[in-house]
Amino acid sequence: MIGTLLELFWACVKIGFLAFGGGNAAIPLLEAAAVPRWMSTQEFGELVGLNFAFPGVAILKLGGMVGLRAAGTPGLLVAVIGLASPGLVLTIAAYSLLVQYRDHSLVRRSLLAMQYAAAALLASSALRMAQSAAGGQVHIVGIALGLGLFVVAYFLHLGPVLVVVLAAAVGVLIL
Repeated sequence: MIGTLLELFWACVKIGFLAFGGGNAAIPLLEAAAVPRWMSTQEFGELVGLNFAFPGVAILKLGGMVGLRAAGTPGLLVAVIGLASPGLVLTIAAYSLLVQYRDHSLVRRSLLAMQYAAAALLASSALRMAQSAAGGQVHIVGIALGLGLFVVAYFLHLGPVLVVVLAAAVGVLIL
């Protein structure tokens, strides 16, 4: 059990240090650490979907569930602490620098580039989840549902809970 907790903590600390772009951008990193070591691709995909139905910091909830699966309640605590600590320390340090150098063009351009990187990581994670949901296949109805939900979320400005509830209702009817 101690070995699993240490392995889980180290995996989460590394993810916490590499999760540039926010928690959602770290989802592919957490997936790479958790699958197949502590859960299947299908289980991870289900957790990601369920994760967005509830409030809170996505990567911490997801990491906590991976930790719970790997080592019970101690695993949950170790995973959340491991994920949150590096980002908190780095954010405090970066904020102090940002306050001093906010108007510098290199700082502004770097921040913009990191936002684009986060968007790319989110898109990559979304495509992997869609493939996992369809058993590695291209599922036309699933793609149409995903695109339709994207349009609803983006253009109608529906919150995550409404989008997930809508997805569940539509899924019951067509999937």
